[in-house]
Amino acid sequence: MKKIFGIFLMLLFTTTITPGQSVSQKSNLPDGLLNFFVGNWTGRGEFANGKKISANLSFELSLDSTWLVSKHTDILPNKYKAISMWGVDAVSEQFVAYTFDNFRGNRKFVSNGWKNGKLILTTQEYYPQRGLMFQHFIYKKLSDNSFKMTYEISSDGISWTLGDYLIFKKN
Repeated sequence: MKKIFGIFLMLLFTTTITPGQSVSQKSNLPDGLLNFFVGNWTGRGEFANGKKISANLSFELSLDSTWLVSKHTDILPNKYKAISMWGVDAVSEQFVAYTFDNFRGNRKFVSNGWKNGKLILTTQEYYPQRGLMFQHFIYKKLSDNSFKMTYEISSDGISWTLGDYLIFKKN
């Protein structure tokens, strides 16, 4: 009986002293980025060929405020939809974004983070038909209630070609 009681005390003691995962963590994302983006946005812009584009975009904190989740939905006739998760990688401490879309695409972007009202998310992928292709999204704050999102592609990571842009206004 003393042995069982001793084991019970040891288990109780080690589980109460051993630190567990925090229930509520502070975000590693900059407050300026969070305060600006969280909410609902409506955007209008155009593709490089001049064709018009419109989309709705929302941002909300998730997973104990460790990730900022973005939901992008093009307005018809365009059909692109994507969910992105922006955060700071626990190991590298680098700003990262993971994007999944309705065309079965998934990409990992990296960034130097939110600097002077601007965020550039960059990735590179090898495509059998096209070779190595670089892509980036540039989010540039225009005012307290608007920003411009630009999507560009490059074959060398130096010279960029416009894919499309949208100017978003907070709802």
